[in-house]
Amino acid sequence: MAEVEVVGIRVLEDNDQPVMVLRVVGSTRYLPVWVDTVSAAALMSVVGGELEGPALTFDLFSKLLSRLGDPALSGRITGWDDGVYSAELVVDGEPIAARVSDIAALAFVRGFTITCPDELGAQLGVEAFEEDKDVVEEFKSFLDHVDPDDFEK
Repeated sequence: MAEVEVVGIRVLEDNDQPVMVLRVVGSTRYLPVWVDTVSAAALMSVVGGELEGPALTFDLFSKLLSRLGDPALSGRITGWDDGVYSAELVVDGEPIAARVSDIAALAFVRGFTITCPDELGAQLGVEAFEEDKDVVEEFKSFLDHVDPDDFEK
């Protein structure tokens, strides 16, 4: 299993579809995760540190977990089927099915790790090499020209 981290959110110019970008830690491999606009906005607020006003769902859940004694948390991407990632939030060793975007937002706030099977990262990840320009900019350029159908089995 490989650890992944949230790099950010990118909105594709062609169809305004938000994409959460995960990076496989210690590599130049990135996983694109298409998300809805509400999830994208929530993720952008947490990554950008702009949590103002009433708590968003992941922030509310984080506060609830604190009140319940801070159980051990981790996240794991478990698979890919028909263009959708499957994932689990693991709470004190017990898995709960969840969306990758929800796990990512909670992981960012709570500081726990998210893992992904090596095979899945190799199959769906996009390699970005750092040469004369920034790796993130290179990946953004890739996202500007990719379609979710490009990742079908």
